[in-house]
Amino acid sequence: MGRILRPHRERSMRRMQAQKEVLCIQDGSDLRFATRPGCTGLEVIGRNQAKSRTQGMHLHLTLTVTPTGLPLGVLRCGFGTPHKAQGGKSRRWIDGYRDIAQAAGKLTRGTQVIAVIDREAGFWGLFDEQRRRGRVEILVRAKHDRRLRKGPDGKLFAQLGGGPADGYMNVEVAGLTGRPKSSRKQALPPRLRRRAGCELRYREVVLPATQAGREPAVLRGVHVVETDPPQGEKGLQWHLLTSLPVRSAEEAEEVVSRYRQRWKVEDFFRVLKSGCKVQNQRFRTADRLQKAVAIQSVIAWRVMVLTLLGQEVPECGAEVLFAQSELEFLGAYAAQQGRPGPSDLGSAVALVAHLGGYRGRKHDPAPGNQIMWEGYNGLTLATTGYRLRDSQLAAR
Repeated sequence: MGRILRPHRERSMRRMQAQKEVLCIQDGSDLRFATRPGCTGLEVIGRNQAKSRTQGMHLHLTLTVTPTGLPLGVLRCGFGTPHKAQGGKSRRWIDGYRDIAQAAGKLTRGTQVIAVIDREAGFWGLFDEQRRRGRVEILVRAKHDRRLRKGPDGKLFAQLGGGPADGYMNVEVAGLTGRPKSSRKQALPPRLRRRAGCELRYREVVLPATQAGREPAVLRGVHVVETDPPQGEKGLQWHLLTSLPVRSAEEAEEVVSRYRQRWKVEDFFRVLKSGCKVQNQRFRTADRLQKAVAIQSVIAWRVMVLTLLGQEVPECGAEVLFAQSELEFLGAYAAQQGRPGPSDLGSAVALVAHLGGYRGRKHDPAPGNQIMWEGYNGLTLATTGYRLRDSQLAAR
């Protein structure tokens, strides 16, 4: 699997080198293969309400993006849950951070690398790892209200949230469709899309060492809290911990903006599961499934890039992301549909979206990752047919 992903990793690092700042987002997701009882090498990743075991694999992934959210590539795919003797679940976060540091060590100092990590990783050991390595900064959302010192205000959340606000900012809150409770997932209440007006605070935070003989971790904490949430809605509130310098409200706002890009990895998992349908693979060993996931991860990255670049820089040449055979098919498809041909990147992406079922009606939003995956899948099949036709004609 590592050899399969290596060429993409190397190109991802080239794209990282071209940036002044890169966010490396770590996160994990369970891949369920409950309908593959004959597949060897899978592990138990959960139990349903009937207490029956669910087989699958835990995917731990690092996605690199720019500060504006443009995906640069998949840096790493890791599988499995380490045994408690090896450090338990915390080990996967440290291994992921070390891999980011290894990649960053091959870049010039002109590129700042920041590891943005899910709140499950807000433990002292990871911050200690960052302090000892130093090349890669870290940004984590705190999950637990840790005790920092004795006294009524000695806990983390009280220290970050106390006192007057240091600044104010607006945070875009994405809408969320509600989800009923199922055998595998908890119920999810709906959420309105809104612009949340928030208070901003920043403080120095000292996390006590959890290992004997080690120094405490000195960090900067940023607290953002919504001041007037809509009735019936849970107000936004984040407690962020970072090794980045935070000396003003503007720098604290930049920290919040960087953390907001963490949701790009959630979009990635959605494309991988719902678009690429990676959980429908029918291999008989976990090793082959892992190789398939690595390939599909690169495809999911490409779909996300198509979606974003087609909207942000439509004037670019279509050759940036499309092969000549793909453009030939899109040109023929456009002529059949009575639409403009793929003269630039924006028009080529629009044709791929049309292949995926997007019609661009008056009130339709821009095509999303799901539509683009459907269209890209159709483009891949059609281009394969074009190449087979050309090879047959050449043979004659």
